[in-house]
Amino acid sequence: MKGSTLKARCAESNHPGRPSERRRHVRQLALLRVALLHAGGVSDICVVRNVSSSGLSARVYRKLAVGEQVKIEFRSGELLTGSVVWEHECDIGIVFPKPIHVAAVLSSNRASQATKRRALPRINVECQGRLSTGLKSMAATLRDISQGGANLEVEGPIAILSNVRLMLPDLQPLAGVIRWSSGHNVGVSVNVCIAFVELARWIQVRREGMRMPESGH
Repeated sequence: MKGSTLKARCAESNHPGRPSERRRHVRQLALLRVALLHAGGVSDICVVRNVSSSGLSARVYRKLAVGEQVKIEFRSGELLTGSVVWEHECDIGIVFPKPIHVAAVLSSNRASQATKRRALPRINVECQGRLSTGLKSMAATLRDISQGGANLEVEGPIAILSNVRLMLPDLQPLAGVIRWSSGHNVGVSVNVCIAFVELARWIQVRREGMRMPESGH
């Protein structure tokens, strides 16, 4: 399936059909927890919709096949291993090889907002952009990105706590602050978190080497 078609169908699919067999266990509904999906040597962000002791369902932004082995990593650090038992549009169902303790997985709810922001899943994506401090603008290479910030390689030193503006292809300019600096590498914390769906689609598009559709989100 072409990436653009997959993204369009993701946006339109709100209530995909689901096999009845996965209703065998009661699940925690309306979870909507951002997590990391590890499959085939590649990591992506996903949204876990609900979870039970035997499995979970999630919205993903890549094509996965039934039977494929995956890992879901929560902000709490909990890593769940399972296999895809159904897929429909951009939603998948995963079954665990043995029951899990749901409360332990969901315990990251107790984390503070600041902790949650630092724990936002980071995805390795490389592309060229520009970083501006207002007084100067320099080339920047993106190394990884999350909803809350980015890790960049830049041409010269930038002072910690400097206000910056990050420009990346097909994303709106991101205002933020330099949180750390080490040689030519800097960490930017954005003032306003990037919307999950926007970031997920942007990552998929960058990996497929395509441009974002002008009418997209």
